Amino acid sequence: MNTSLQPSDSKNMAPVLIVGGGLVGLSTSLFLSFHGISSLLVERHPGTAIHPRATGFTPRTMEFFRRLGIEDDIHKVEPPFLQGGNVLLVDSLVGQEFDRLQEDVSSLFNNADSAARGSAIAQDVLEPVLRAHAEQLGGDLRFSTELLAFAQDEEGITATLCERESKHTYTVRAQYMVDASGSKSSVRQQLGIGQHGIGSMGHFISMIFEADLMKVFQERHAIMCFLSNEQIAAGALVPYAGSSFRPNVFRLDVGYEAEEESLADYPEERCLQLIRAAVGIPDLAITLKAKLTWEMNALVADQWKQGRVMLVGDAARTQPPSGGLGANTGIAEAYNLAWKLAAVLRGEAGEALLTTYDAERRPLADYTTEQMALLSQQRQNEGSAGITVDPAVVNGGFRYGAGAFVWEAGEEQLPQALPANQWKGTPGTHGMHLLLERQGKPVSTQDLFGPNFVLLAGPQGELWKEALQELKAEERLPVDSYQVGGEEADLIDVENRFCEAYGITTTGVVLVRPDGFIGWRSKEAAENKQAARQILQQTFSTLLCR
Repeated sequence: MNTSLQPSDSKNMAPVLIVGGGLVGLSTSLFLSFHGISSLLVERHPGTAIHPRATGFTPRTMEFFRRLGIEDDIHKVEPPFLQGGNVLLVDSLVGQEFDRLQEDVSSLFNNADSAARGSAIAQDVLEPVLRAHAEQLGGDLRFSTELLAFAQDEEGITATLCERESKHTYTVRAQYMVDASGSKSSVRQQLGIGQHGIGSMGHFISMIFEADLMKVFQERHAIMCFLSNEQIAAGALVPYAGSSFRPNVFRLDVGYEAEEESLADYPEERCLQLIRAAVGIPDLAITLKAKLTWEMNALVADQWKQGRVMLVGDAARTQPPSGGLGANTGIAEAYNLAWKLAAVLRGEAGEALLTTYDAERRPLADYTTEQMALLSQQRQNEGSAGITVDPAVVNGGFRYGAGAFVWEAGEEQLPQALPANQWKGTPGTHGMHLLLERQGKPVSTQDLFGPNFVLLAGPQGELWKEALQELKAEERLPVDSYQVGGEEADLIDVENRFCEAYGITTTGVVLVRPDGFIGWRSKEAAENKQAARQILQQTFSTLLCR
């Protein structure tokens, strides 16, 4: 094979190399472009996903896409969503109901804590939208291209790539590499990074089929059914309305013994029998479209950063599909990492900021994976009895326990997850959505977040804003500032809730990071402008690891 490297050729150089072009890899490309950083993405497959796979994206995830200006484009291609739908435990779709495992899952898609609206879109419909926008923003996306090898040194990454059709092999140079290549990541294996957690929670066969069943789901007010009967010990039946297969395509998951069986043991006739048993209609007309095997795992990589390589998505952690948070979690990881990479590459932050990606996201992955494993076990074994796991809280109400924050006394005793509106501005939590007004038009606090830091001062907090302006004039600080309420208000607090929601007095201030999380706050005013300036200077030094 012919291997070539031409350092003068910009096509062979990039600040960031992204390995993997699925949801998380494409999102990483988008988020880096949002922050003004070029990237090169390689994906071994010829195009985006051909199977629905992940379905359902929470308001928190849609906030990220809202900031990029693509939320509306996603909603334009999403399917209608069954409002008030439940997750049921039944003996079959038309048979006896044993339990309601979750009522009205619309709360996962719409809530008062976010300015964005969730989406029931599936991965095979969402990925083309992300790909188109990533290309429009200048991302270099190379499909049918495989990572063969890589090596890192003090200054960057040298990667060998192969165009799979032509077999042409060439070398690229990047300052950092983001591995979004999935649960079987060869990058993670080459780095020698181990995994911990529960491990395998079972092997499953997914049967994707077409049938006239949507009316039955609607009549039962169900968006998903877990089931158990004489022919199926444990299974799950779900519509794929959000996919390119819509509107009458569904998926049945059934467990199988991987050591004793294979996909070959499930010919079409056996699959049709299982599907009819799951539905409860013996003569149901069915077209089997695809079948595939997968393993449910609960595993977290032992470290998420090694040298100049960072892991995201399933390369970093895999969790059970219960709760529907796998893709949502991976996209959030990419959003956390992107602003930090950008700050380091622009020279605004110290290299140590990248270590906070591991410090923040890995413990959270341990928690999320544990919670989703618990939810999966309870649904399979006990019905809803004793379930305390709320996916909406896990996804939208968590608090980081370490990382690029200025902590307040006593925070180590706080729980890791609460409903988002109960945190009241605590550093390490997501900035609350409040409706404000600017120049006569409504604006959410969340629409102010990103790509810069955002300082929000109370109605009498002008001292903080003035001190920041002086500091910005001397130091390279990527920050916007607003006074909320008061005579010199930049933003009008139409509901008069800002100070209470963010836990400050009228003279206080909060500083929100580019990812929408509160990095620091002062509940009250500083003694004077000079003191305020010194506090802000030290705060930015801490948050940017200078």
